Formats: sequence, structure tokens, C-alpha cells
Amino acid sequence: MAVKGPESTSAEHRRAVHLTYVPPPADPMIPSPRSEPAPARLSAGEKFMLAAERVLGGWAPTLRRALMMLGIAICGLVVVALTAGIAIAGVVAVVLAGVAHSQR
Repeated sequence: MAVKGPESTSAEHRRAVHLTYVPPPADPMIPSPRSEPAPARLSAGEKFMLAAERVLGGWAPTLRRALMMLGIAICGLVVVALTAGIAIAGVVAVVLAGVAHSQR
């Protein structure tokens, strides 16, 4: 039946279609998603390393390198404190902190 003209778009000529969603059957080859186990409690060493990674993460690409750089800076400050005095070592520490902050 071909209807021409403006009456072809009226509501009485359209058929109501009701669609229902039927989920597909579960595939036995695909495993069902499992809930993740609760995370284990962190030891004190792991907590320290996590805190160090958050604090020093911007200084170097790896945590080991960041800790090594921090150790070298502390050793350098000790050498400066022993040779030039504690006041000069404090000034150097402030300068190093400023340089580290400006590179972030």
C-alpha cells in the first residue's frame, strides 16, 4: 500500500513497534569478572618508600635515582658544614631547595 501526500506522515498510518532487549546468553568460554581481592596492609618499609616516591618523584624519573640524588646532596651539605661552617651549609641547603623547586 503506497500512500502519497501529507497523510502518509500522520499518526494513524504509522505502526507502533515495541522493542524489548533480550541479553545474549553468556559465553561459557569467557570467564565471569571476579572482584579484586582486598589490598594487603603495607609494611613500614613500603609506606616509607611510597611516601618518598610521592615527595621525591619530580626530581628524577625513578625513585632509586631520586634517593641517590638526595643522598649526594646531604653528603655535600655535610662536607660544606665541616669545611665552611653550619651557617654556610644552611645557605647552600636553601639554594639547593630553591633550585629543586624551580625545576618542578
